[in-house]
Amino acid sequence: MAVDVPAAEWLKLRTVRSTWYVLAVVAVFVVLAAVFTLYVGSLWDGLPPEGRLTLRAARPEQIILMPVQICMAVLGVLSFTSEYATGMARTSFTVLPQRGVVLACRAAVVAAVAFTVGQASGFITFFVSRLIIGDRPIPDFAASLSQEFPKIFAGGLSVVVLAMIGLGVGAVLRSTAGAITAVVVYLYVFPRFALLLPDPWNARIGSVLLEDLTAQATGEPPVAVGLGEAAAGIGLSPPAALAVMFLYVVVALTAAAVALARRDV
Repeated sequence: MAVDVPAAEWLKLRTVRSTWYVLAVVAVFVVLAAVFTLYVGSLWDGLPPEGRLTLRAARPEQIILMPVQICMAVLGVLSFTSEYATGMARTSFTVLPQRGVVLACRAAVVAAVAFTVGQASGFITFFVSRLIIGDRPIPDFAASLSQEFPKIFAGGLSVVVLAMIGLGVGAVLRSTAGAITAVVVYLYVFPRFALLLPDPWNARIGSVLLEDLTAQATGEPPVAVGLGEAAAGIGLSPPAALAVMFLYVVVALTAAAVALARRDV
């Protein structure tokens, strides 16, 4: 039983076409990040010396982070809603009535996939972009792996958090469109709304949202503080930021467990 349930969940996840569609989208964004890096390199080559001094470009591994987060959140959502849409949920819970066990194994499988995809996409993008840039002294591409490792790793952890939030919301709402909308609103709308709040609430509320938690996990301040829109000293320490990220996972899975326990299939 201890081995069969995770194996069954892994089999279901990898035999659903939507899983491969989501992974294909991630791969496309990795390729687009390489294309962006090629553009930056060619732009650098065509600039005069004085123009090169002011050239700035976003780091590709940071550009792809939010699309990968969304993709893995969608994967988490579909891990539950696709079964309700096809009626497989009834079969799953008939074969194994212990719904908590199903939830735990499904969450573990989705988290493992999300962690692998999050870390692999970030580090592959980093190495490919640095290989393309080569010895061009572009400031935004000058950081070494040891300097960028904490940011890339924290970004990969945030991908897992989004996948678990998607899984939890999918189990509660049982609607693919509704769950994906809720996750997108949380990831895109809430941080923008927080920045519009007056100081210090913009930084205080923003600091507990995932976008800022990912940055604070590496020792950076909340966005509102970094932009100079809030007083310095507001924010969470890296251990506290990681703890809040873990709390998101706990809340999402607890909500899913409660919903599964109280509802019929």
